[in-house]
Amino acid sequence: MTEVNPLLNKTIAGQIAQKLDAADGTKDGKINASIWNEFAQEHGGKTIKESIDVETAMNSITTYVVKGAKSAGKAVNDLAQEWFNKDYAPASGSGSAPVEGAGDAGGASAGKKPGEAGDAEGSEKTDKTPAQTDYEGVRVTVPKKELPAPPDRTELNIVNKNRADGKKVAESLKQANNTFADKSTKQNLDKYRETLKSITKDNVAYVCNHFPDIADRIDDVFFMGAGFDKDEVYDYVLKPLIEKASEYGYKKDNIPISQYYQQNDPSKLSLDEMKAEINELTKFIRDKDNEKVHQYNEDVRAYNKKVGVVNDFNKNERPKAQKIFDEANKFLAEVANMNPKPEIISGHSDYDWKAATLPDGRWIAVSYDEKGEINSISIAFETNPEGDDADVRYIESGAAWDKDRNNSGFDLDPRCLLSSAPDYDFEKLKALAEKIFG
Repeated sequence: MTEVNPLLNKTIAGQIAQKLDAADGTKDGKINASIWNEFAQEHGGKTIKESIDVETAMNSITTYVVKGAKSAGKAVNDLAQEWFNKDYAPASGSGSAPVEGAGDAGGASAGKKPGEAGDAEGSEKTDKTPAQTDYEGVRVTVPKKELPAPPDRTELNIVNKNRADGKKVAESLKQANNTFADKSTKQNLDKYRETLKSITKDNVAYVCNHFPDIADRIDDVFFMGAGFDKDEVYDYVLKPLIEKASEYGYKKDNIPISQYYQQNDPSKLSLDEMKAEINELTKFIRDKDNEKVHQYNEDVRAYNKKVGVVNDFNKNERPKAQKIFDEANKFLAEVANMNPKPEIISGHSDYDWKAATLPDGRWIAVSYDEKGEINSISIAFETNPEGDDADVRYIESGAAWDKDRNNSGFDLDPRCLLSSAPDYDFEKLKALAEKIFG
């Protein structure tokens, strides 16, 4: 008995050859010239006079599809699958026989209208191989990475508002000072006092920054015994500075400033002592605000860097990852539907494992937990890879792909990892692997 080449069932090229063999109505290991010549001419091959055996045809088909994929810019397996999906029966449709693995694709069933179940032309079911159906059931979706939330501008907005308010109030005070100096009246004095009331704990540091001699200018205001002195300097300038510095954690003599001035009445300070304290607290508050601005700028730089990474992944890495997962799952489905099944080897290291390796070097391996359940699936779908690591690895909690395509192990960059739900269904993948390994 002649030994059947196992690649006839294990490769798409072999399955195409068998489909062509069946297209003349008799599956006898030979393809009639009328069937083969039409196929060969379409794909740039040589014609024959009588017939060609399926094994020789398989080898020729492999050559044709490799050349065709290169010129079309397609993956070899994808193009081969397209060729397999075609109907190679004679145009009359008479005498065509069902093709193994292609459902009821042998012609319309008696009594059926075109498009009804059993009709190859209108039924979606008959257009798909079992491998295609299995592949579609385990499709992976590589999701787009979401942009991070931009930095919170709340603190920055507050600082900017306080700076603007402080500058505005300082200009109003300078004008009030000049107006009173030009015309010392009770009305102008009252307006000056109202302007001083616009100083708050939040803007006072910036009022002092834009009006550095504010203490002296306030103390110089005199009007018939009703002018200003250091009491107004304390009430309108030093007191709000102490309150703001306390919020920012300022310490004096190693204790919080609010506690310090509970023990030492700040209103009793001399004008010179008040001026020194005003300068010190103004600098402290502005430094603290500058730290907030600096931190925001750092957050913006970090955000922009993350945005760049996300955009690069979505534009460049995501399509590559999607293609790799698609190719891996197509290969898994193809092996799961091979008949006969590929040779399986097994072993034990720290865990039980099984592996199936095809003659062309591609392989699939699984590992098992202590209960005998598959807990990882590794797939190497490339032919003759430079290394021997998997292209894709699935576990229940996540999946990784060889981002660098160098077969030197998985890139653990989170951008290269998928989540079991909803990106892929590990249970469906496991069920497909069990069709191979039992």
